[in-house]
Amino acid sequence: MVIKHLYVHLPFCRIRCDYCDFFSLAGRMELAPAYVDAVLAEAAAYGTDLDGLETIYLGGGTPTMLDNALLEKMLRRLVERASAGAEITVEANPVTIDTAKAQTLSAVGVSRVSLGVQSFEGRLRKNLGRSGGSGAVGTAVANLRQAGMDNIGLDLIFGIPGQSAQDLQRDLERALALEPEHISYYELTVKEGSPYQRRWRKELEETCDMGALFYEQVVDFLEREGFCWYETSNFARQGRECRHNIAYWEGQDFIGLGAGAWSTIGCLRWRNREDVLLYMDNNAALERKREEEVLSAGQKALELLMLGMRTDVGVSLAGMENYLNMYMLDKLSDNGFLSSTGERVVFTRKGRFMANEICVRLFNPEE
Repeated sequence: MVIKHLYVHLPFCRIRCDYCDFFSLAGRMELAPAYVDAVLAEAAAYGTDLDGLETIYLGGGTPTMLDNALLEKMLRRLVERASAGAEITVEANPVTIDTAKAQTLSAVGVSRVSLGVQSFEGRLRKNLGRSGGSGAVGTAVANLRQAGMDNIGLDLIFGIPGQSAQDLQRDLERALALEPEHISYYELTVKEGSPYQRRWRKELEETCDMGALFYEQVVDFLEREGFCWYETSNFARQGRECRHNIAYWEGQDFIGLGAGAWSTIGCLRWRNREDVLLYMDNNAALERKREEEVLSAGQKALELLMLGMRTDVGVSLAGMENYLNMYMLDKLSDNGFLSSTGERVVFTRKGRFMANEICVRLFNPEE
């Protein structure tokens, strides 16, 4: 088994943002040293299978909540498993990136930092339950640049309760002013029935109605400014696309370390349970720590199609005839939503704005 892509989940956060549905822990930093040891032990258990990694991605949570010594310890042990020129990404909350943290990341070989901005507007950050002021973003970028980081991404959200087109435009302009190499722009998703959804129901319905217009506003602005729209929610300067995420969208195998992390090898998928204490228990049986599923060939094919169609290169049609509605493919192509060469199919620009609706039709033979 040869694995080229590694994800590491670090669930620690200062506070849990109100809208967040990812597995995370507010505070509890006293668990961090033992948790890092457990991550490194899990990595060691794979032996040489992780040698020659092409991408490593630390997500969370907030990986940069770890103190510098602990973060350096973990990263050095992981990066030594990587090949020359590997992409090493760390997600970060801007408020955690002081000069020492930036220098630590650079010194251990991190090549890419993704800053969680969400919005520069104080009112909207408050509506998200997001801590820290927007000024921290500029400070974090400056600290990273001073430390030699030449690949910085900003993650933002549209569809925030109370957001207007003018708010969105200001966010876009402020993001661009920081000269990032990469921008991710996600539509806010809120779990049905959650306290956040109940609190902001009216405002969420209003912004949902504006979602398509907001999305077009984001795409139009960033493309005008020279960014490549290479995936549904991701934009990059030429050559600065996130290699780790591209591997995921291509359906390549990857290993996930840490509580709550997913792994996929062929049709086998497993997830470490979202229980930090269980994850750190060396005496717990492996079957207690993870849950597994085996995908059928059809399920795997449809998943590859759904992921690949998010990108600007689409998917290969080879071997997919049994899983596609070929009549609908031809019809959508004739109507200008898809472009098909006979070997690959990809959304046209018009089609990308209706991707979810089109995928339902394209991947359902009964439509």
